[in-house]
Amino acid sequence: MLLDEENKRLAAGVRRTFGALVAPLGESIRTVWRGGGAPDAQSVLDNHLKLVAQRFIDLRESSEESKQSYYEQVCTLFRLAPAPDTFPLRSSTDLPPHLLKRLDRTPVSVSYLETYDSRHGSNFADRARGALFHFANLVIKSDGKVTPAETAALAEFKQSLYPGRAPESPEGAKGHPERTPDAATPEVPEEELPPPRPLEELLAEMDALVGLERVKADVRQLINFLKVQKLREEQGLKALPASRHLVFYGNPGTGKTTVARLVAQIYRTLGVLKRGHLVETDRAGLVAGYVGQTAIKVREVATKALGGVLFIDEAYSLAAGGENDFGREAVETLLKMMEDHRDELVVIVAGYTQRMQGFLDSNPGLRSRFNKHIHFDDYGVEQLVHIFKAFCKKADFRVTEAAEKELASVFGVLCASRDETFGNARAARNLFEATLSKQANRLVALPKVDREILSTVEAADLPGHDELRAGGILNEG
Repeated sequence: MLLDEENKRLAAGVRRTFGALVAPLGESIRTVWRGGGAPDAQSVLDNHLKLVAQRFIDLRESSEESKQSYYEQVCTLFRLAPAPDTFPLRSSTDLPPHLLKRLDRTPVSVSYLETYDSRHGSNFADRARGALFHFANLVIKSDGKVTPAETAALAEFKQSLYPGRAPESPEGAKGHPERTPDAATPEVPEEELPPPRPLEELLAEMDALVGLERVKADVRQLINFLKVQKLREEQGLKALPASRHLVFYGNPGTGKTTVARLVAQIYRTLGVLKRGHLVETDRAGLVAGYVGQTAIKVREVATKALGGVLFIDEAYSLAAGGENDFGREAVETLLKMMEDHRDELVVIVAGYTQRMQGFLDSNPGLRSRFNKHIHFDDYGVEQLVHIFKAFCKKADFRVTEAAEKELASVFGVLCASRDETFGNARAARNLFEATLSKQANRLVALPKVDREILSTVEAADLPGHDELRAGGILNEG
């Protein structure tokens, strides 16, 4: 299994990371080393990888010959020179105390890179930690199972890579790490921000969005509630506890991300959030394929969003797997971050209406934290025409009266056949791009074109039924 295409792809990414570490590691070694005979950076990395591979391969439930064969495969995959007759390894109890201590501390390569980072403001040490952890995961997971001994060893290895963080139990290493808030959220330097935008300006921008009347009313209601709670606090009255986290229901292309970005800025203007920025992510940005890595990814993404809004699109996919799916670990870690940073982090989850209900039911903690829901309706024909014309205006095109009538007819057909995968504004953009392609075919056949002709969309430029279907714009089930 180790040499299958997926593992080769994963290994190639880890190799690239280690390759990028050689130069800064070499410079740091030469700077710090006293006397002659400074070790070669590539050799330091290679020897460390072989040591890590040996430690984890020795835990495999197999013969010494099988371990040696697997060790040689790992070395081949990572372009290392394997040592013959590596197994059986000497028992760690046979090693002298000073060598035992070395095995449990921060790797020397990481220490050198920390020195380099402190001088250059870079993050090579963190990249090395991540690559080493990926390497260990690949070594233990390639046979399709992770034993309790491997899980415990992985937790210990992680502790050596990230010293000072709360130690993890073997159960935690499987996907439920118990971490202190300080360890989970490294301090992120803040850049200087422009002053908050006036609330009136933000509301005017929201009102200018096409359609979304129900959304606009719900956001205004939320704003009014937050303003009243602030007034109560100023008068010495008890403010009602309110969750600021939101659920956005709706099909693709209905403006959920745009509204989320405005909500983030509105929260900042109201004093609810300090920074008011938006961090967008999805399952791929939160869920890893390795044991113990999902929690790290979630904490990293959530930390970037502190002081602002974390927007998770297609959040229902986090609950789509089975009991052993890492998406469940992502949800649990996210809930922990929301609790630990309740005054610094707002989370907006978004997705299809029915699937989001299943997501909220997947963990008891989700319903209590996400009790404010906003529904994004599909756009109607008139609104889609408006969006199409907005694309035209932005690109210096105008739509003739005949073309606008044909456009309404086309959107009528699209709306009549739409399901939950209908793209709404995205469909309007796809139709706009298809129209320009068809217009180009018409224009190149003309003997002469001028500015007026180049900027005019005629009815003949709009795709027909077969063209819509061939272009994937029309879905007929």
